[in-house]
Amino acid sequence: MCLLCLLVAGCRSQPSVDIRVAPEVEPQPPRVGRATITLRVTTASGALVNDAHIKLEGNMSHSGMAPVFADAAEVEPGRYRANMELTMAGDWVVIVHLTLRDGAKVDRQFEIKGVAPA
Repeated sequence: MCLLCLLVAGCRSQPSVDIRVAPEVEPQPPRVGRATITLRVTTASGALVNDAHIKLEGNMSHSGMAPVFADAAEVEPGRYRANMELTMAGDWVVIVHLTLRDGAKVDRQFEIKGVAPA
């Protein structure tokens, strides 16, 4: 019964639309230190996704490193911006945790390759 409840609860948190996240990272090429990450969030049909709550989780591509977190703020319809501290050189995986206006939750991810030393 508990497993059934968890399954039903998990199904409710999936959005009914396909969400796309297009990231831009500055500076280019990326380097250790503060990075500005701008996200364009849309549906599969291209409609802008407004009023979402977005938290970024940055992880090194190899194990053993603590993740870094940043909150993204909506700077214009469908565009969100966050400052993330890239603490080490190498490749990063950034997980985008989105909570949509209707409460649905979805995760997307992208990579930041070749972060250079400061």
